[in-house]
Amino acid sequence: MKRPENAWGDPSRHTSDTLRRFVETLGAERTEEVKTLTEADAWRKKRDEWDAWGAEEEVGASDDPRWGLVRRTREHESFKDWYYALPSHEPGWRRTKYRPVRWCVEKGMNPTLLGIDCEMCETDRDQRALVGVSVVDEGGNVLLKTLVKPPGLIVDLRKEITGLEEKDVLAAKTNLLDVQERLMKLCKPGTVLVGHSLVYDLKALKIDHQPIIDTALLFRYKNLPKSTPSLAVLCEKFLDRKLRQNAAGFHDSVEDAKAALDLAVWESKQAKPTRELEPPPLQVDEKELCKLFIHRIPVRTEIEDLKNIFDEQDREYITSVAGAQLGANASAAPGKSTTSCHVTFTDATRADEAFDRLEGNISIDAIGRAQKYRPLATIFLESKGRAATVVVRKMTASGADIAAAAADRHKRRATAAPEARTKKARAPKPKSIRLPGDR
Repeated sequence: MKRPENAWGDPSRHTSDTLRRFVETLGAERTEEVKTLTEADAWRKKRDEWDAWGAEEEVGASDDPRWGLVRRTREHESFKDWYYALPSHEPGWRRTKYRPVRWCVEKGMNPTLLGIDCEMCETDRDQRALVGVSVVDEGGNVLLKTLVKPPGLIVDLRKEITGLEEKDVLAAKTNLLDVQERLMKLCKPGTVLVGHSLVYDLKALKIDHQPIIDTALLFRYKNLPKSTPSLAVLCEKFLDRKLRQNAAGFHDSVEDAKAALDLAVWESKQAKPTRELEPPPLQVDEKELCKLFIHRIPVRTEIEDLKNIFDEQDREYITSVAGAQLGANASAAPGKSTTSCHVTFTDATRADEAFDRLEGNISIDAIGRAQKYRPLATIFLESKGRAATVVVRKMTASGADIAAAAADRHKRRATAAPEARTKKARAPKPKSIRLPGDR
């Protein structure tokens, strides 16, 4: 039998005046936060209405094929997880006017494609702080190329990737707000931003924009549904172009912005969607085959605890466990909660046998390497109410492992009860809260 007081915890059972008076008791800061979240919810609801209307679009043969790439990006299973989770309601974020493809097509708009790529560094405030950005158009014209001075102290400039010098970054006259203002002027209705794993660039820019084309969501390797071929691989295969050919081999944001844009234009001209590529052979030094890789390890985990993941008969063939931030006395890098290591066995056969004896289902990573999830019983995560879980992975991919993982996945699906696959856990009842104004 329901207790009457349980109804007090349901906001829908209160008048808007009651809810407003309750929020006011939380203080000015929380009141403003609730207002922001309310506005964000209203915007998401409106976006969902636009999407529902856009889903009824009838695609004609005469449609610009570049709009087709926008649709393909949106159809990818990762699209909403990536792009609809952008926290654009938070302070410092900017949101462009949202218009679905159907609206643009019915208005007779041709898409304006802009390639974009960013350079990031790690600061004491942000692990992916914007430090440089480039924007190009379909004609190859550079519309924007600038260094950006990030807020806070630079922890890691990632010079080995970008080739940037700290003195040049600190001397930059442009900040994030300046870049946002310039991009907002470029992003008119019908403007399509194009990039490879563009979501990370948008997060660094703190801009929420649609429509987009993400070349990382257009292509994948056969039989590897979660795979994302690199931009360099895609350009070499389809554009006959090699990236990073400068003397030092550094990343160049203009080069990558042009590459992603050219790749999208090339794909839009194909009679049939490319979608899948044959996976490249994974070349691993023979000496590496005697190792297993473990990642997602909580920092300061003891080496003995990692060895104990394996069966007793396999532990005696372990020759070393090499990784940073292991052991109670290890120093953890700022913002890093996990680490990784290599476990070396006497030979490749022992490593394979140790992996095979691990309990757990086989899965494969993005490029086909077999892995298993194992609980680390010695470390209990109170925030999640369970033991920490690490991932043990082989060093190379094989057709046998991919086939075994597929068979394992099929078996689990076939044996699972139908109700177990569809039934969702009930949300807990809200705690009873009596609000000001209730009688």
